[in-house]
Amino acid sequence: MGNRSLMTLVLDLPDSWERLLGLDSGEAATRARQMLVLEGYREGRLSRGQVSEMLGLGFHETEAFLAQHHAEQHPDWEELEAGTDQLRARLG
Repeated sequence: MGNRSLMTLVLDLPDSWERLLGLDSGEAATRARQMLVLEGYREGRLSRGQVSEMLGLGFHETEAFLAQHHAEQHPDWEELEAGTDQLRARLG
């Protein structure tokens, strides 16, 4: 994977929060990573490809993961206009 730096994140959470967030198992690091990546995707900061890469998932696994968590990105008006303009340019 070449030179890759990693960030370590330490969270101090009350036990009740750990249970509520599903972080009270041996999979806490994986669950926390999924939560961060999902929020980044929902905010439009991450693409589907970046979600795949960050979670180590293939295309279909990523689609299923995002659907399971109801993670959708909604384009804003400018993005819709730009897409329409690009389509018109290709068709016309």
